[in-house]
Amino acid sequence: MKKIETICITWCLLAICSLYPVTQFLGGAFPIFTVIWLLVPLIVVVISQDAREVGFRSIPRDEFLRVAAINLVGLLVITLLIEPWSHTYQMLLEAAFVSQPPDTTFAWLIEFDRAPALTAMLVYSGLVTMFGEELFFRGWLLQQMKKRWRVGWAIGVQATLFVIPNLLVTLMLPSLQSILYVVYSWLAVGVVGGWSAARTDSIWPSLVSVTLANFLFVILIV
Repeated sequence: MKKIETICITWCLLAICSLYPVTQFLGGAFPIFTVIWLLVPLIVVVISQDAREVGFRSIPRDEFLRVAAINLVGLLVITLLIEPWSHTYQMLLEAAFVSQPPDTTFAWLIEFDRAPALTAMLVYSGLVTMFGEELFFRGWLLQQMKKRWRVGWAIGVQATLFVIPNLLVTLMLPSLQSILYVVYSWLAVGVVGGWSAARTDSIWPSLVSVTLANFLFVILIV
């Protein structure tokens, strides 16, 4: 087994093993979807012995910085077009805080002071929850679809499938904000992140971009 496959398998196993103790520690909701997002790519890499099958591959630094910057700008622009007048993300965060039990990605902000809470949220989301989403959708799923369809179709269908589990979040939002959140999830995360992953065959630009964007939004809103 090559080094990159060993890192991928170890990362997935550690992320899965962290879910229960973190959930207990924060008194949060157990993220069952995250288990799926991590487990499927883990099984694929164990069987195939090829981390490229799930988009877990290194890319040149210049290419990473360029694509990640484009991805991040796309995320921020789309958010700036929606958030100032709709307050969709603000409502989403408020719903995450008041839900019982709370979402473990954001529950750090309830339990700790601002600086350590933001740091813990950044690390946990980047290494576990958002990592799982990117590995499954912009990694494994997109790679599988690229083998069967043209790149544009693969990105679009992957983005649409990414929206489906996020529909549960819309139950906590008013009608307008629910629609806008679906648009944001599909376009900003699914399509823009899918473009980054398809261009590089790697999850790293989209993972870093969405993790940083979420971090910035929380700093500005909370």
